[in-house]
Amino acid sequence: MDRYKIVFVCRETPNSIEGLKGFSKGEYYEGRSFNGLYEVNAKWGSGAESKLISKKLFDDYFELIENESLVKTPA
Repeated sequence: MDRYKIVFVCRETPNSIEGLKGFSKGEYYEGRSFNGLYEVNAKWGSGAESKLISKKLFDDYFELIENESLVKTPA
């Protein structure tokens, strides 16, 4: 298990000036967070280059989803 793994939702489509391409409003994505920075990629695990961004820039466009809300209870 990757303790730095995060799941986040795009609240607003980033403009291309920040170099954040491929993100769409309302979509969920995976990434990593460590040392106050966020590693994001619209196609996580595809081998495409990730972008390392600050918390402020992350908060401008994305919202972190808490891990507890992703855990499903057995039926």
